[in-house]
Parts: sequence; structure tokens; C-alpha cells
Amino acid sequence: MGPVILNHMSETIAEIRNKAAASLSPKRQQQWEQFLTPMPVAEQAASLFTHSDNPVHILDLGSGTGILGAVTARQAAPGSSVLAIEQDAQLASASELSLAQVCDRAKVINASVFDVLLDTKFDRVILNPPYKKIRPITIPTSRGDLKITNLYAAFLVIAIQALSEGGECVAIIPRSWMNGAYFKDFRGWLFDECSIDVIAVYGSRQEHFKDMSILQEIMLLKVSKRPQTNSVTIYGDITPAHSLGSQSSVQASLNSITLGKDLILCIQQQDSRLSEFKSLEARGLWVSTGKLVWFRNRDLLSEDKPVDGYPLYWSDNQNGLRTQHPIECDRKQWVTSSATDRNVLLPAGNYCLVNRFSAKEQLHRINASYLSSDVEFAADNKLNYIHQGTSRRTMPLDSDVARGLTLWLSTTIIDNWYRQISGSTQVNATDLRQLPCPSKEQLIQLSRLLPTDIYASQSLIDQTVGGLFSWTKAG
Repeated sequence: MGPVILNHMSETIAEIRNKAAASLSPKRQQQWEQFLTPMPVAEQAASLFTHSDNPVHILDLGSGTGILGAVTARQAAPGSSVLAIEQDAQLASASELSLAQVCDRAKVINASVFDVLLDTKFDRVILNPPYKKIRPITIPTSRGDLKITNLYAAFLVIAIQALSEGGECVAIIPRSWMNGAYFKDFRGWLFDECSIDVIAVYGSRQEHFKDMSILQEIMLLKVSKRPQTNSVTIYGDITPAHSLGSQSSVQASLNSITLGKDLILCIQQQDSRLSEFKSLEARGLWVSTGKLVWFRNRDLLSEDKPVDGYPLYWSDNQNGLRTQHPIECDRKQWVTSSATDRNVLLPAGNYCLVNRFSAKEQLHRINASYLSSDVEFAADNKLNYIHQGTSRRTMPLDSDVARGLTLWLSTTIIDNWYRQISGSTQVNATDLRQLPCPSKEQLIQLSRLLPTDIYASQSLIDQTVGGLFSWTKAG
């Protein structure tokens, strides 16, 4: 088949996809968080499969318009077959049209992925599943029941279980599975079940699905049904505008990009300047989440300081390196004395507060501030607080340790570290516990070099920390 026909087929398949995307109602798209794959992304995903001169069995799971299965079949050897599964009847019809362009041995099943019994016979599985969060479900696997909290993870488990030995799976999924407690069990299962071969993260959160109004950090993941390979190919900042082969990548062992017992994955190897530091948890520090969920405790909130009341801190109270209270804002700044009966108060003392939410586009992913309170106080559930206790017992920090930690968390090197491990807007306590951290003695030294109660530019913070550790340019 010549190049002219191939180009014509690409345009035809792309047109089918584009028409479906234009007609997909916002309500339907929002309901399932299903984003139809554009041709450039489909071609990048399919290019990750290993070339084979032999026919292959291809599975397109949640096929949408069938663009992924069609592009994969187009590059496969003659005699290859495709099975596509799509529960939306209109999209299933679009899948039939797309696959008919490239494959004589194609079948489309109009059903839910969860209602189809699949054999473990597929050499290639490709998918761009719905990204919707769900109530926890369990999926039976050969290694026991697996708890899943997101549709895309459920689809990926089904996809991998459908692989034949040595088979390959490529998925277009959010990056959020790589960190956080919600996906811990999934990560453990994935590492045990197959080899992580390629991780490719899109640099922009909106360039990949321009016509679908999506703001999501998306990646391509390739795994194969075999023991883990010696190295993982990592693309840390790809664009759909060019082929993957023309974009930069690095090779790394899985161990070198995996952190802690929670198996957090980085998209790059750790900066060599951080290699000397133990994790925050190993330093005897702990990260907890604020105890007050405001909408469950509306009756406690007070605009004015009540008799025997307590301060209430929100992310609004963070001001640079400091935490201020009270402030003028839309948030009520106090809780009543009844808070003592709700287990929402924290002991008086010194802490480092970290906002639990930030986006990739923000100047800082980690927004840290120093808090010193001489009375008990409440912290909103959208704040993390760092102390030296345990998950069961909060123990305030030494004042200088809390100040030094606030400065450390505000550095560019730590911001870069966090961007490498976090693909969601949440700044998880689980992730922060694995953050590289100086000793308490070093944090005390740092606090005495730069006060947290003055305005400090980013360059001043970085220069102060760099001077303490005599850093040179990282290798």
C-alpha cells in the first residue's frame, strides 16, 4: 500500500474522529471525562509498539471512534486483527467506519468494557480510557483483588490482563497514578505484573486535546507482559506537534525513579544535589492534613472572635513565608469553643503549613508558610501541616526547625523535585513525606541565615540555601 493511500486513510480516520468530537455533548463528555484522541496523539501512542513482521491481535479498549485501533492496525503486518469495545452506540459505529479503512479482520462490540469477558490472547492493547474518579471498586486479578478508585486505572488493569505473554500495552492516561496514596495498590500491582517500558509526559496540560476543553496532565505509558527491563525510556516534556522519535528522552532504571515504600514515580532521576538528604519522614518529621472540614462544621465557624474561641487557618492566611491571622477575606477566621468536642484542634506551637492544592502553571507547586501559635488552633482540611509527631499524635516543631523547613520547601530545587513526581493538582501528604530534607541541625542553621518574617525573593531564598550547602551546578 503506497504513501498516498496511507495519507488519505489518516485524513479519513481523523475526520471521523473530529466529527464525533464536535458532536459530543458537553454533558456526555463531563459525565465520563472521555476525551476523543486526536490523530497526532494517536500516532505517537501507536509508534511505541515494537515492530513485528508477524500478524498481531489488537485490542482497542473503550475505542471511541476507533482511531487508536485503526492507527495501530495500519502499521501492523498484513493479517492482523482488531477487536474494539465501545459502550456508546454512535461511537461504536464510528469505530466500525475507522477500522474498515485499514483492516479486513475487525470486530466492534457495543458494550461496556466491564461486561465483556476477554481472553489473554492480545499482542497489542491500546486505550485512551475515561478519566473519571469513581467510588472504590475491586477487580479480581491473578494476584488477588485490587482496589481501584478511578476508571482509567480500572481500564488499564483489564487491558494488561488481556495481554498474551510478551504482549504490549500503550495507554493515554493522566499522570496522577504515579504518586499519592490512592494509587499505591495499583502501582504495586503494575510493577509486579509487567515491565514499565516507556513513560512520556506531555509538557502542556491542554495542547494534546485542544478541541476537547481539557486541562489535565496527560502521559503515554507503555508496558509489556514480561519481567521488568533494565531501563525505562522517559520523555519528560513531549509535544504532539512532532514525532516521539524526534524528541529528547533519557534511559533510567525503574529503581532510580521510584521513591519510598509507596512506590512514587519520578519522571526524571533525582537532582544529584539532593542525593545526600534523607526523606522528610526519615528525619523524624510527619505530614498530616488539617482536621477541619468546613462544610461539616459550619456551626463552629465565626466571623468575629468568640469568647474562648480559637483561630482558624485557611490557605488564604498564607502570605509568602509567613502565616497571618486574622486577615480580611471571605473565610471566617475563628471557631467557637465547641471545637474542643470535635477533634479538630491542634496543639499550640510551631508548624510549617503547605497548601494541599496547586496547578502546574503556578509559580510554586509547594506553597509553604511558617505558623507559630501560642494557643490551640484549627487548620482547614485543604492545608497540610508538618510536625514531629506521628499519624496519631501531633507534636509541634522547634521554632527554628519550622522556619528552616519553610525556607527549604520554598526553594526552586524542591519545586523542581515536586514537579517531577506530581501529576495532579493535589499536594499529597504521602508525597511530601518522601521529600528530600536536611537534618534538623541544618534547618536550624538555615533559619538563622534568612528570617521568615521578611519578604524574600526567590533568588534570595535559593542563594541562601545554596550558600549553606556550598552547591555547584548539578551534574
